[in-house]
Amino acid sequence: MKEPMKKLTVLSFYKDKDEVTQQLQILGMIHPEEGKKIDSDNIESLEDQRIQIQKAIDYIDTFSVTGNTGAKGIPDKTITDIVTDIQHLRHKLDENIKNQESLEKEMPRAKIWGDFNRKKIRILKNQGIVLRYFIAKNKYYKRFDFSAISHFVIHEENGKIYFVVISYKDEAYNLPFEQRKLPKFLPSEIISQQKKLRSEEETLIRKLQKRTVYIPALKNELLTIHNLIEFQKVSHSFSSSENGKIMVIKGWYPEKIEKELLKSLEKLKITFFLSEPTQSDQVPIQLYNNRYSRIFEPVTRIFQLPNYHEFDLTPMIAVFYPIFFAYCLGDAGYGLVLVLISVAGGMTFLKNSKKIAVFGALLGGFTAVMGIVKSGNVFGIPLSNTSEVPLFQFLAQYVLIPDNQNFMFNAFNVALMIGVVQILVGVITSVFKKIVYQSFTHSISQIGKFMIICGILLIFLADMQNIQELKPYLPLARIALFSGIALVLLFHDLSLSILKRIGSGLLPLFFIFTGILGDVLSYVRLFALGVVSSVLGLVVNQIGMQIIPNGWWGIILGIAFMLFGHSLNLALAVLGAVVHPLRLTFVEFYNNAQFEGGGIEYKPFRHVTNTNNYKFKS
Repeated sequence: MKEPMKKLTVLSFYKDKDEVTQQLQILGMIHPEEGKKIDSDNIESLEDQRIQIQKAIDYIDTFSVTGNTGAKGIPDKTITDIVTDIQHLRHKLDENIKNQESLEKEMPRAKIWGDFNRKKIRILKNQGIVLRYFIAKNKYYKRFDFSAISHFVIHEENGKIYFVVISYKDEAYNLPFEQRKLPKFLPSEIISQQKKLRSEEETLIRKLQKRTVYIPALKNELLTIHNLIEFQKVSHSFSSSENGKIMVIKGWYPEKIEKELLKSLEKLKITFFLSEPTQSDQVPIQLYNNRYSRIFEPVTRIFQLPNYHEFDLTPMIAVFYPIFFAYCLGDAGYGLVLVLISVAGGMTFLKNSKKIAVFGALLGGFTAVMGIVKSGNVFGIPLSNTSEVPLFQFLAQYVLIPDNQNFMFNAFNVALMIGVVQILVGVITSVFKKIVYQSFTHSISQIGKFMIICGILLIFLADMQNIQELKPYLPLARIALFSGIALVLLFHDLSLSILKRIGSGLLPLFFIFTGILGDVLSYVRLFALGVVSSVLGLVVNQIGMQIIPNGWWGIILGIAFMLFGHSLNLALAVLGAVVHPLRLTFVEFYNNAQFEGGGIEYKPFRHVTNTNNYKFKS
């Protein structure tokens, strides 16, 4: 559901514009309507400062030490100096780590040639003696005739020989081996430099840890910049009247706060008037749903918020999405595990993300029930094959959707039925959307689409599937089909003349007829993913049970294999159960509900004073 919104238009004398903007910011209830595009060097400068400060906060926050709550007083440096200092330390630490990584890569090569004496090599060179360094595969080295060549082996590793050839300058040996240069550093030099760099790294880290005391001051400065940027943006949103002396700004507020808003505006002595939104207005959206539907608002936000002139589909997503998820995951044991992980997460690693924990527990609960109702699987064990276990025997009586192909309401058919129901709900939603936000006449073509789908469905079941109970309704189905075609042809585009409308109506009909088949068959994925999850779980159990009888080590290995196999299967199944219902929602359901989206979230213009009320982003 969406909160009803109203428009507020504020008038101000041009000299009082900044004062009125400041009053609106303190008021903190109005979502300003965007004005002309802002091209301000001041705002760009503030944005750049914000980015630099945010990067500094994010970086030094990684060096926070437990118990260091930060400085609460005024810092001994300016914010600019603090940020510059952090950037400098970061650059030095990055350079240090880079040098350590470079030395780490150099060490294996240096070890090959050992701690050679550079001074003696230079003396030999001055006396006309040349040392050349080669690498050769062991077999090729042994085949080569070195009888006339002075050389000695330095190192042997991984089937390769590293050796040095000694000759005078005027001697030229053409050897069929890869020649190498001596490494830049000796192993002892690398070790010495590594110790020095590690010591410098520890010093830099301690310095950065000390800088964490500036985090509160940096966050407060970030809030100040945020408020300045918002002030500048709103100030630029004012438009001038014809004489240029009266400035106008428009904004939006939820209707439920109107009384409080009016009292505040009267106290501030601001000139204003109120109005209802029109069809052309870009009205911000504030969702409000019951406690259950609110859990699924993040799913709605993944795609887009609805615009103000259509329904919020969150309550319908709250009905279908958990059913789709549970149908895809399809194992009661996995559902129970998901509940336990979510509950444990809510008390530990998801303590700051309670909504995710509740969402996971809810989906797990639906899966635990659906795993029994559909096919009856518990950790890949079919309930129908385990009648000797009392608990499974008890649960087996609640299997209402078996995998039996001879049963009308089997898992495959029910998946398609769920799809048909959601498609019809989507079409009905689009009908009411047209009636509420446009007119009944605009909804007639969607009523026609609904009649076409119902007609085709009845004909398919009664005639092609030979369901005797539906045979008497065949004439009614044909009437609905042809009447629906007529309604689509005559009312699909009211902006055209009647003849052009009929001619161009063939394309919408084509999309309706082809879309019905494609949309319904898309819901087969609900069945397919559930089958894959169950089969993989069954295979894991069978392999594990074959390993267990092989003594005590077989018991340990078998149990470990089943734990690993089921964990991997659960992870893959959850991934599919999250993604594919989203696709069915955002493609099939949204398309049939004629969801347009494009809504912008209601964000009141207010002066933020508390870091807890501000979302820090990189």
